Amino acid sequence: MGENLLKIENVKKAYRKYNLFGKEISNFSALNGLNLNVEKGQIYGFLGPNGAGKTTTIKCIIGILEADSGDIIIDGKNIEGNGLYFKKKIGFLPEQVGLYGRLTAKESLQFYGGFYNLSENEIEKRGKELLSKLGLERDANRKVAEYSLGMRKRLALCVALLNNPEILILDEPTSGLDPRGVKALRIVLKDLNKKGLTIILSSHVLTEVQEICSHVGIINKGKLIREESIEGIRKEIEKKSIRLLLKVKEFTEKNSKELSKKKRIKSIKQKNNGKHEEIIIELKEENIPWVTDFLVSKGIQIFSIEPQKNSLEDIFLKETGGD
Repeated sequence: MGENLLKIENVKKAYRKYNLFGKEISNFSALNGLNLNVEKGQIYGFLGPNGAGKTTTIKCIIGILEADSGDIIIDGKNIEGNGLYFKKKIGFLPEQVGLYGRLTAKESLQFYGGFYNLSENEIEKRGKELLSKLGLERDANRKVAEYSLGMRKRLALCVALLNNPEILILDEPTSGLDPRGVKALRIVLKDLNKKGLTIILSSHVLTEVQEICSHVGIINKGKLIREESIEGIRKEIEKKSIRLLLKVKEFTEKNSKELSKKKRIKSIKQKNNGKHEEIIIELKEENIPWVTDFLVSKGIQIFSIEPQKNSLEDIFLKETGGD
């Protein structure tokens, strides 16, 4: 076990609405006793369906919201009453980056660096390093309004890293980026992590989480329902049955029952596209040749047989009850 850097214990947070007379008219519990642990040096994937409480959790960690109850502990100390101290330890990259278009990249870093009480020399030195690392050194004197979305994201990441934080929190960092931008961001994050930075990554792009993260936590309805290392997830995926996507013609319900009866092969999805039927079946690898022989023996026309890899997405859907 590593050393805990962030610990959330039984945190609850509700959103309340009041009428003009101050009477509560509605109450929605976003967090219902959330518990999770992030250890130093991890890249922690923070997952959950829409409305699960991810954004509320992040806002409570960075101090935008105050939890109704429970404890948020960073490096052994409770953040309650120590907000300014802990904000210096955290870098945050929101999904929608807020930068001033009339400022240049250099001016933006000077502006935001002032909030951390950094000297102009510190900002200039650290800013130059970050702009170079994130490929913005040549564009340091251009107005932000002239930047592409990918460039603005990279500049916002420079701002988030300016105070040399211990924890970097990213909310949908690849949103709006093209594949080249996603790959570049992935390389930068892995490099920062190798140098000791702990990263919390909230994303709906599960393939990206599976690629970059060392651990994942899945929340649903304001509670943690699964916390696991990516290695543990991979081992679970390997134990699962293989899936095949069959594109065939004249496949009947009777054929499906025969597959299940003879080899316990489970037909989990069937769709008719007019020209052929698409069927996803779950089976053991050694039964693949048998399936092919079975289809041929029944006179079923085969258009294609494609393996379907299990993934973090399958685990996510299973844990959250998704279709």
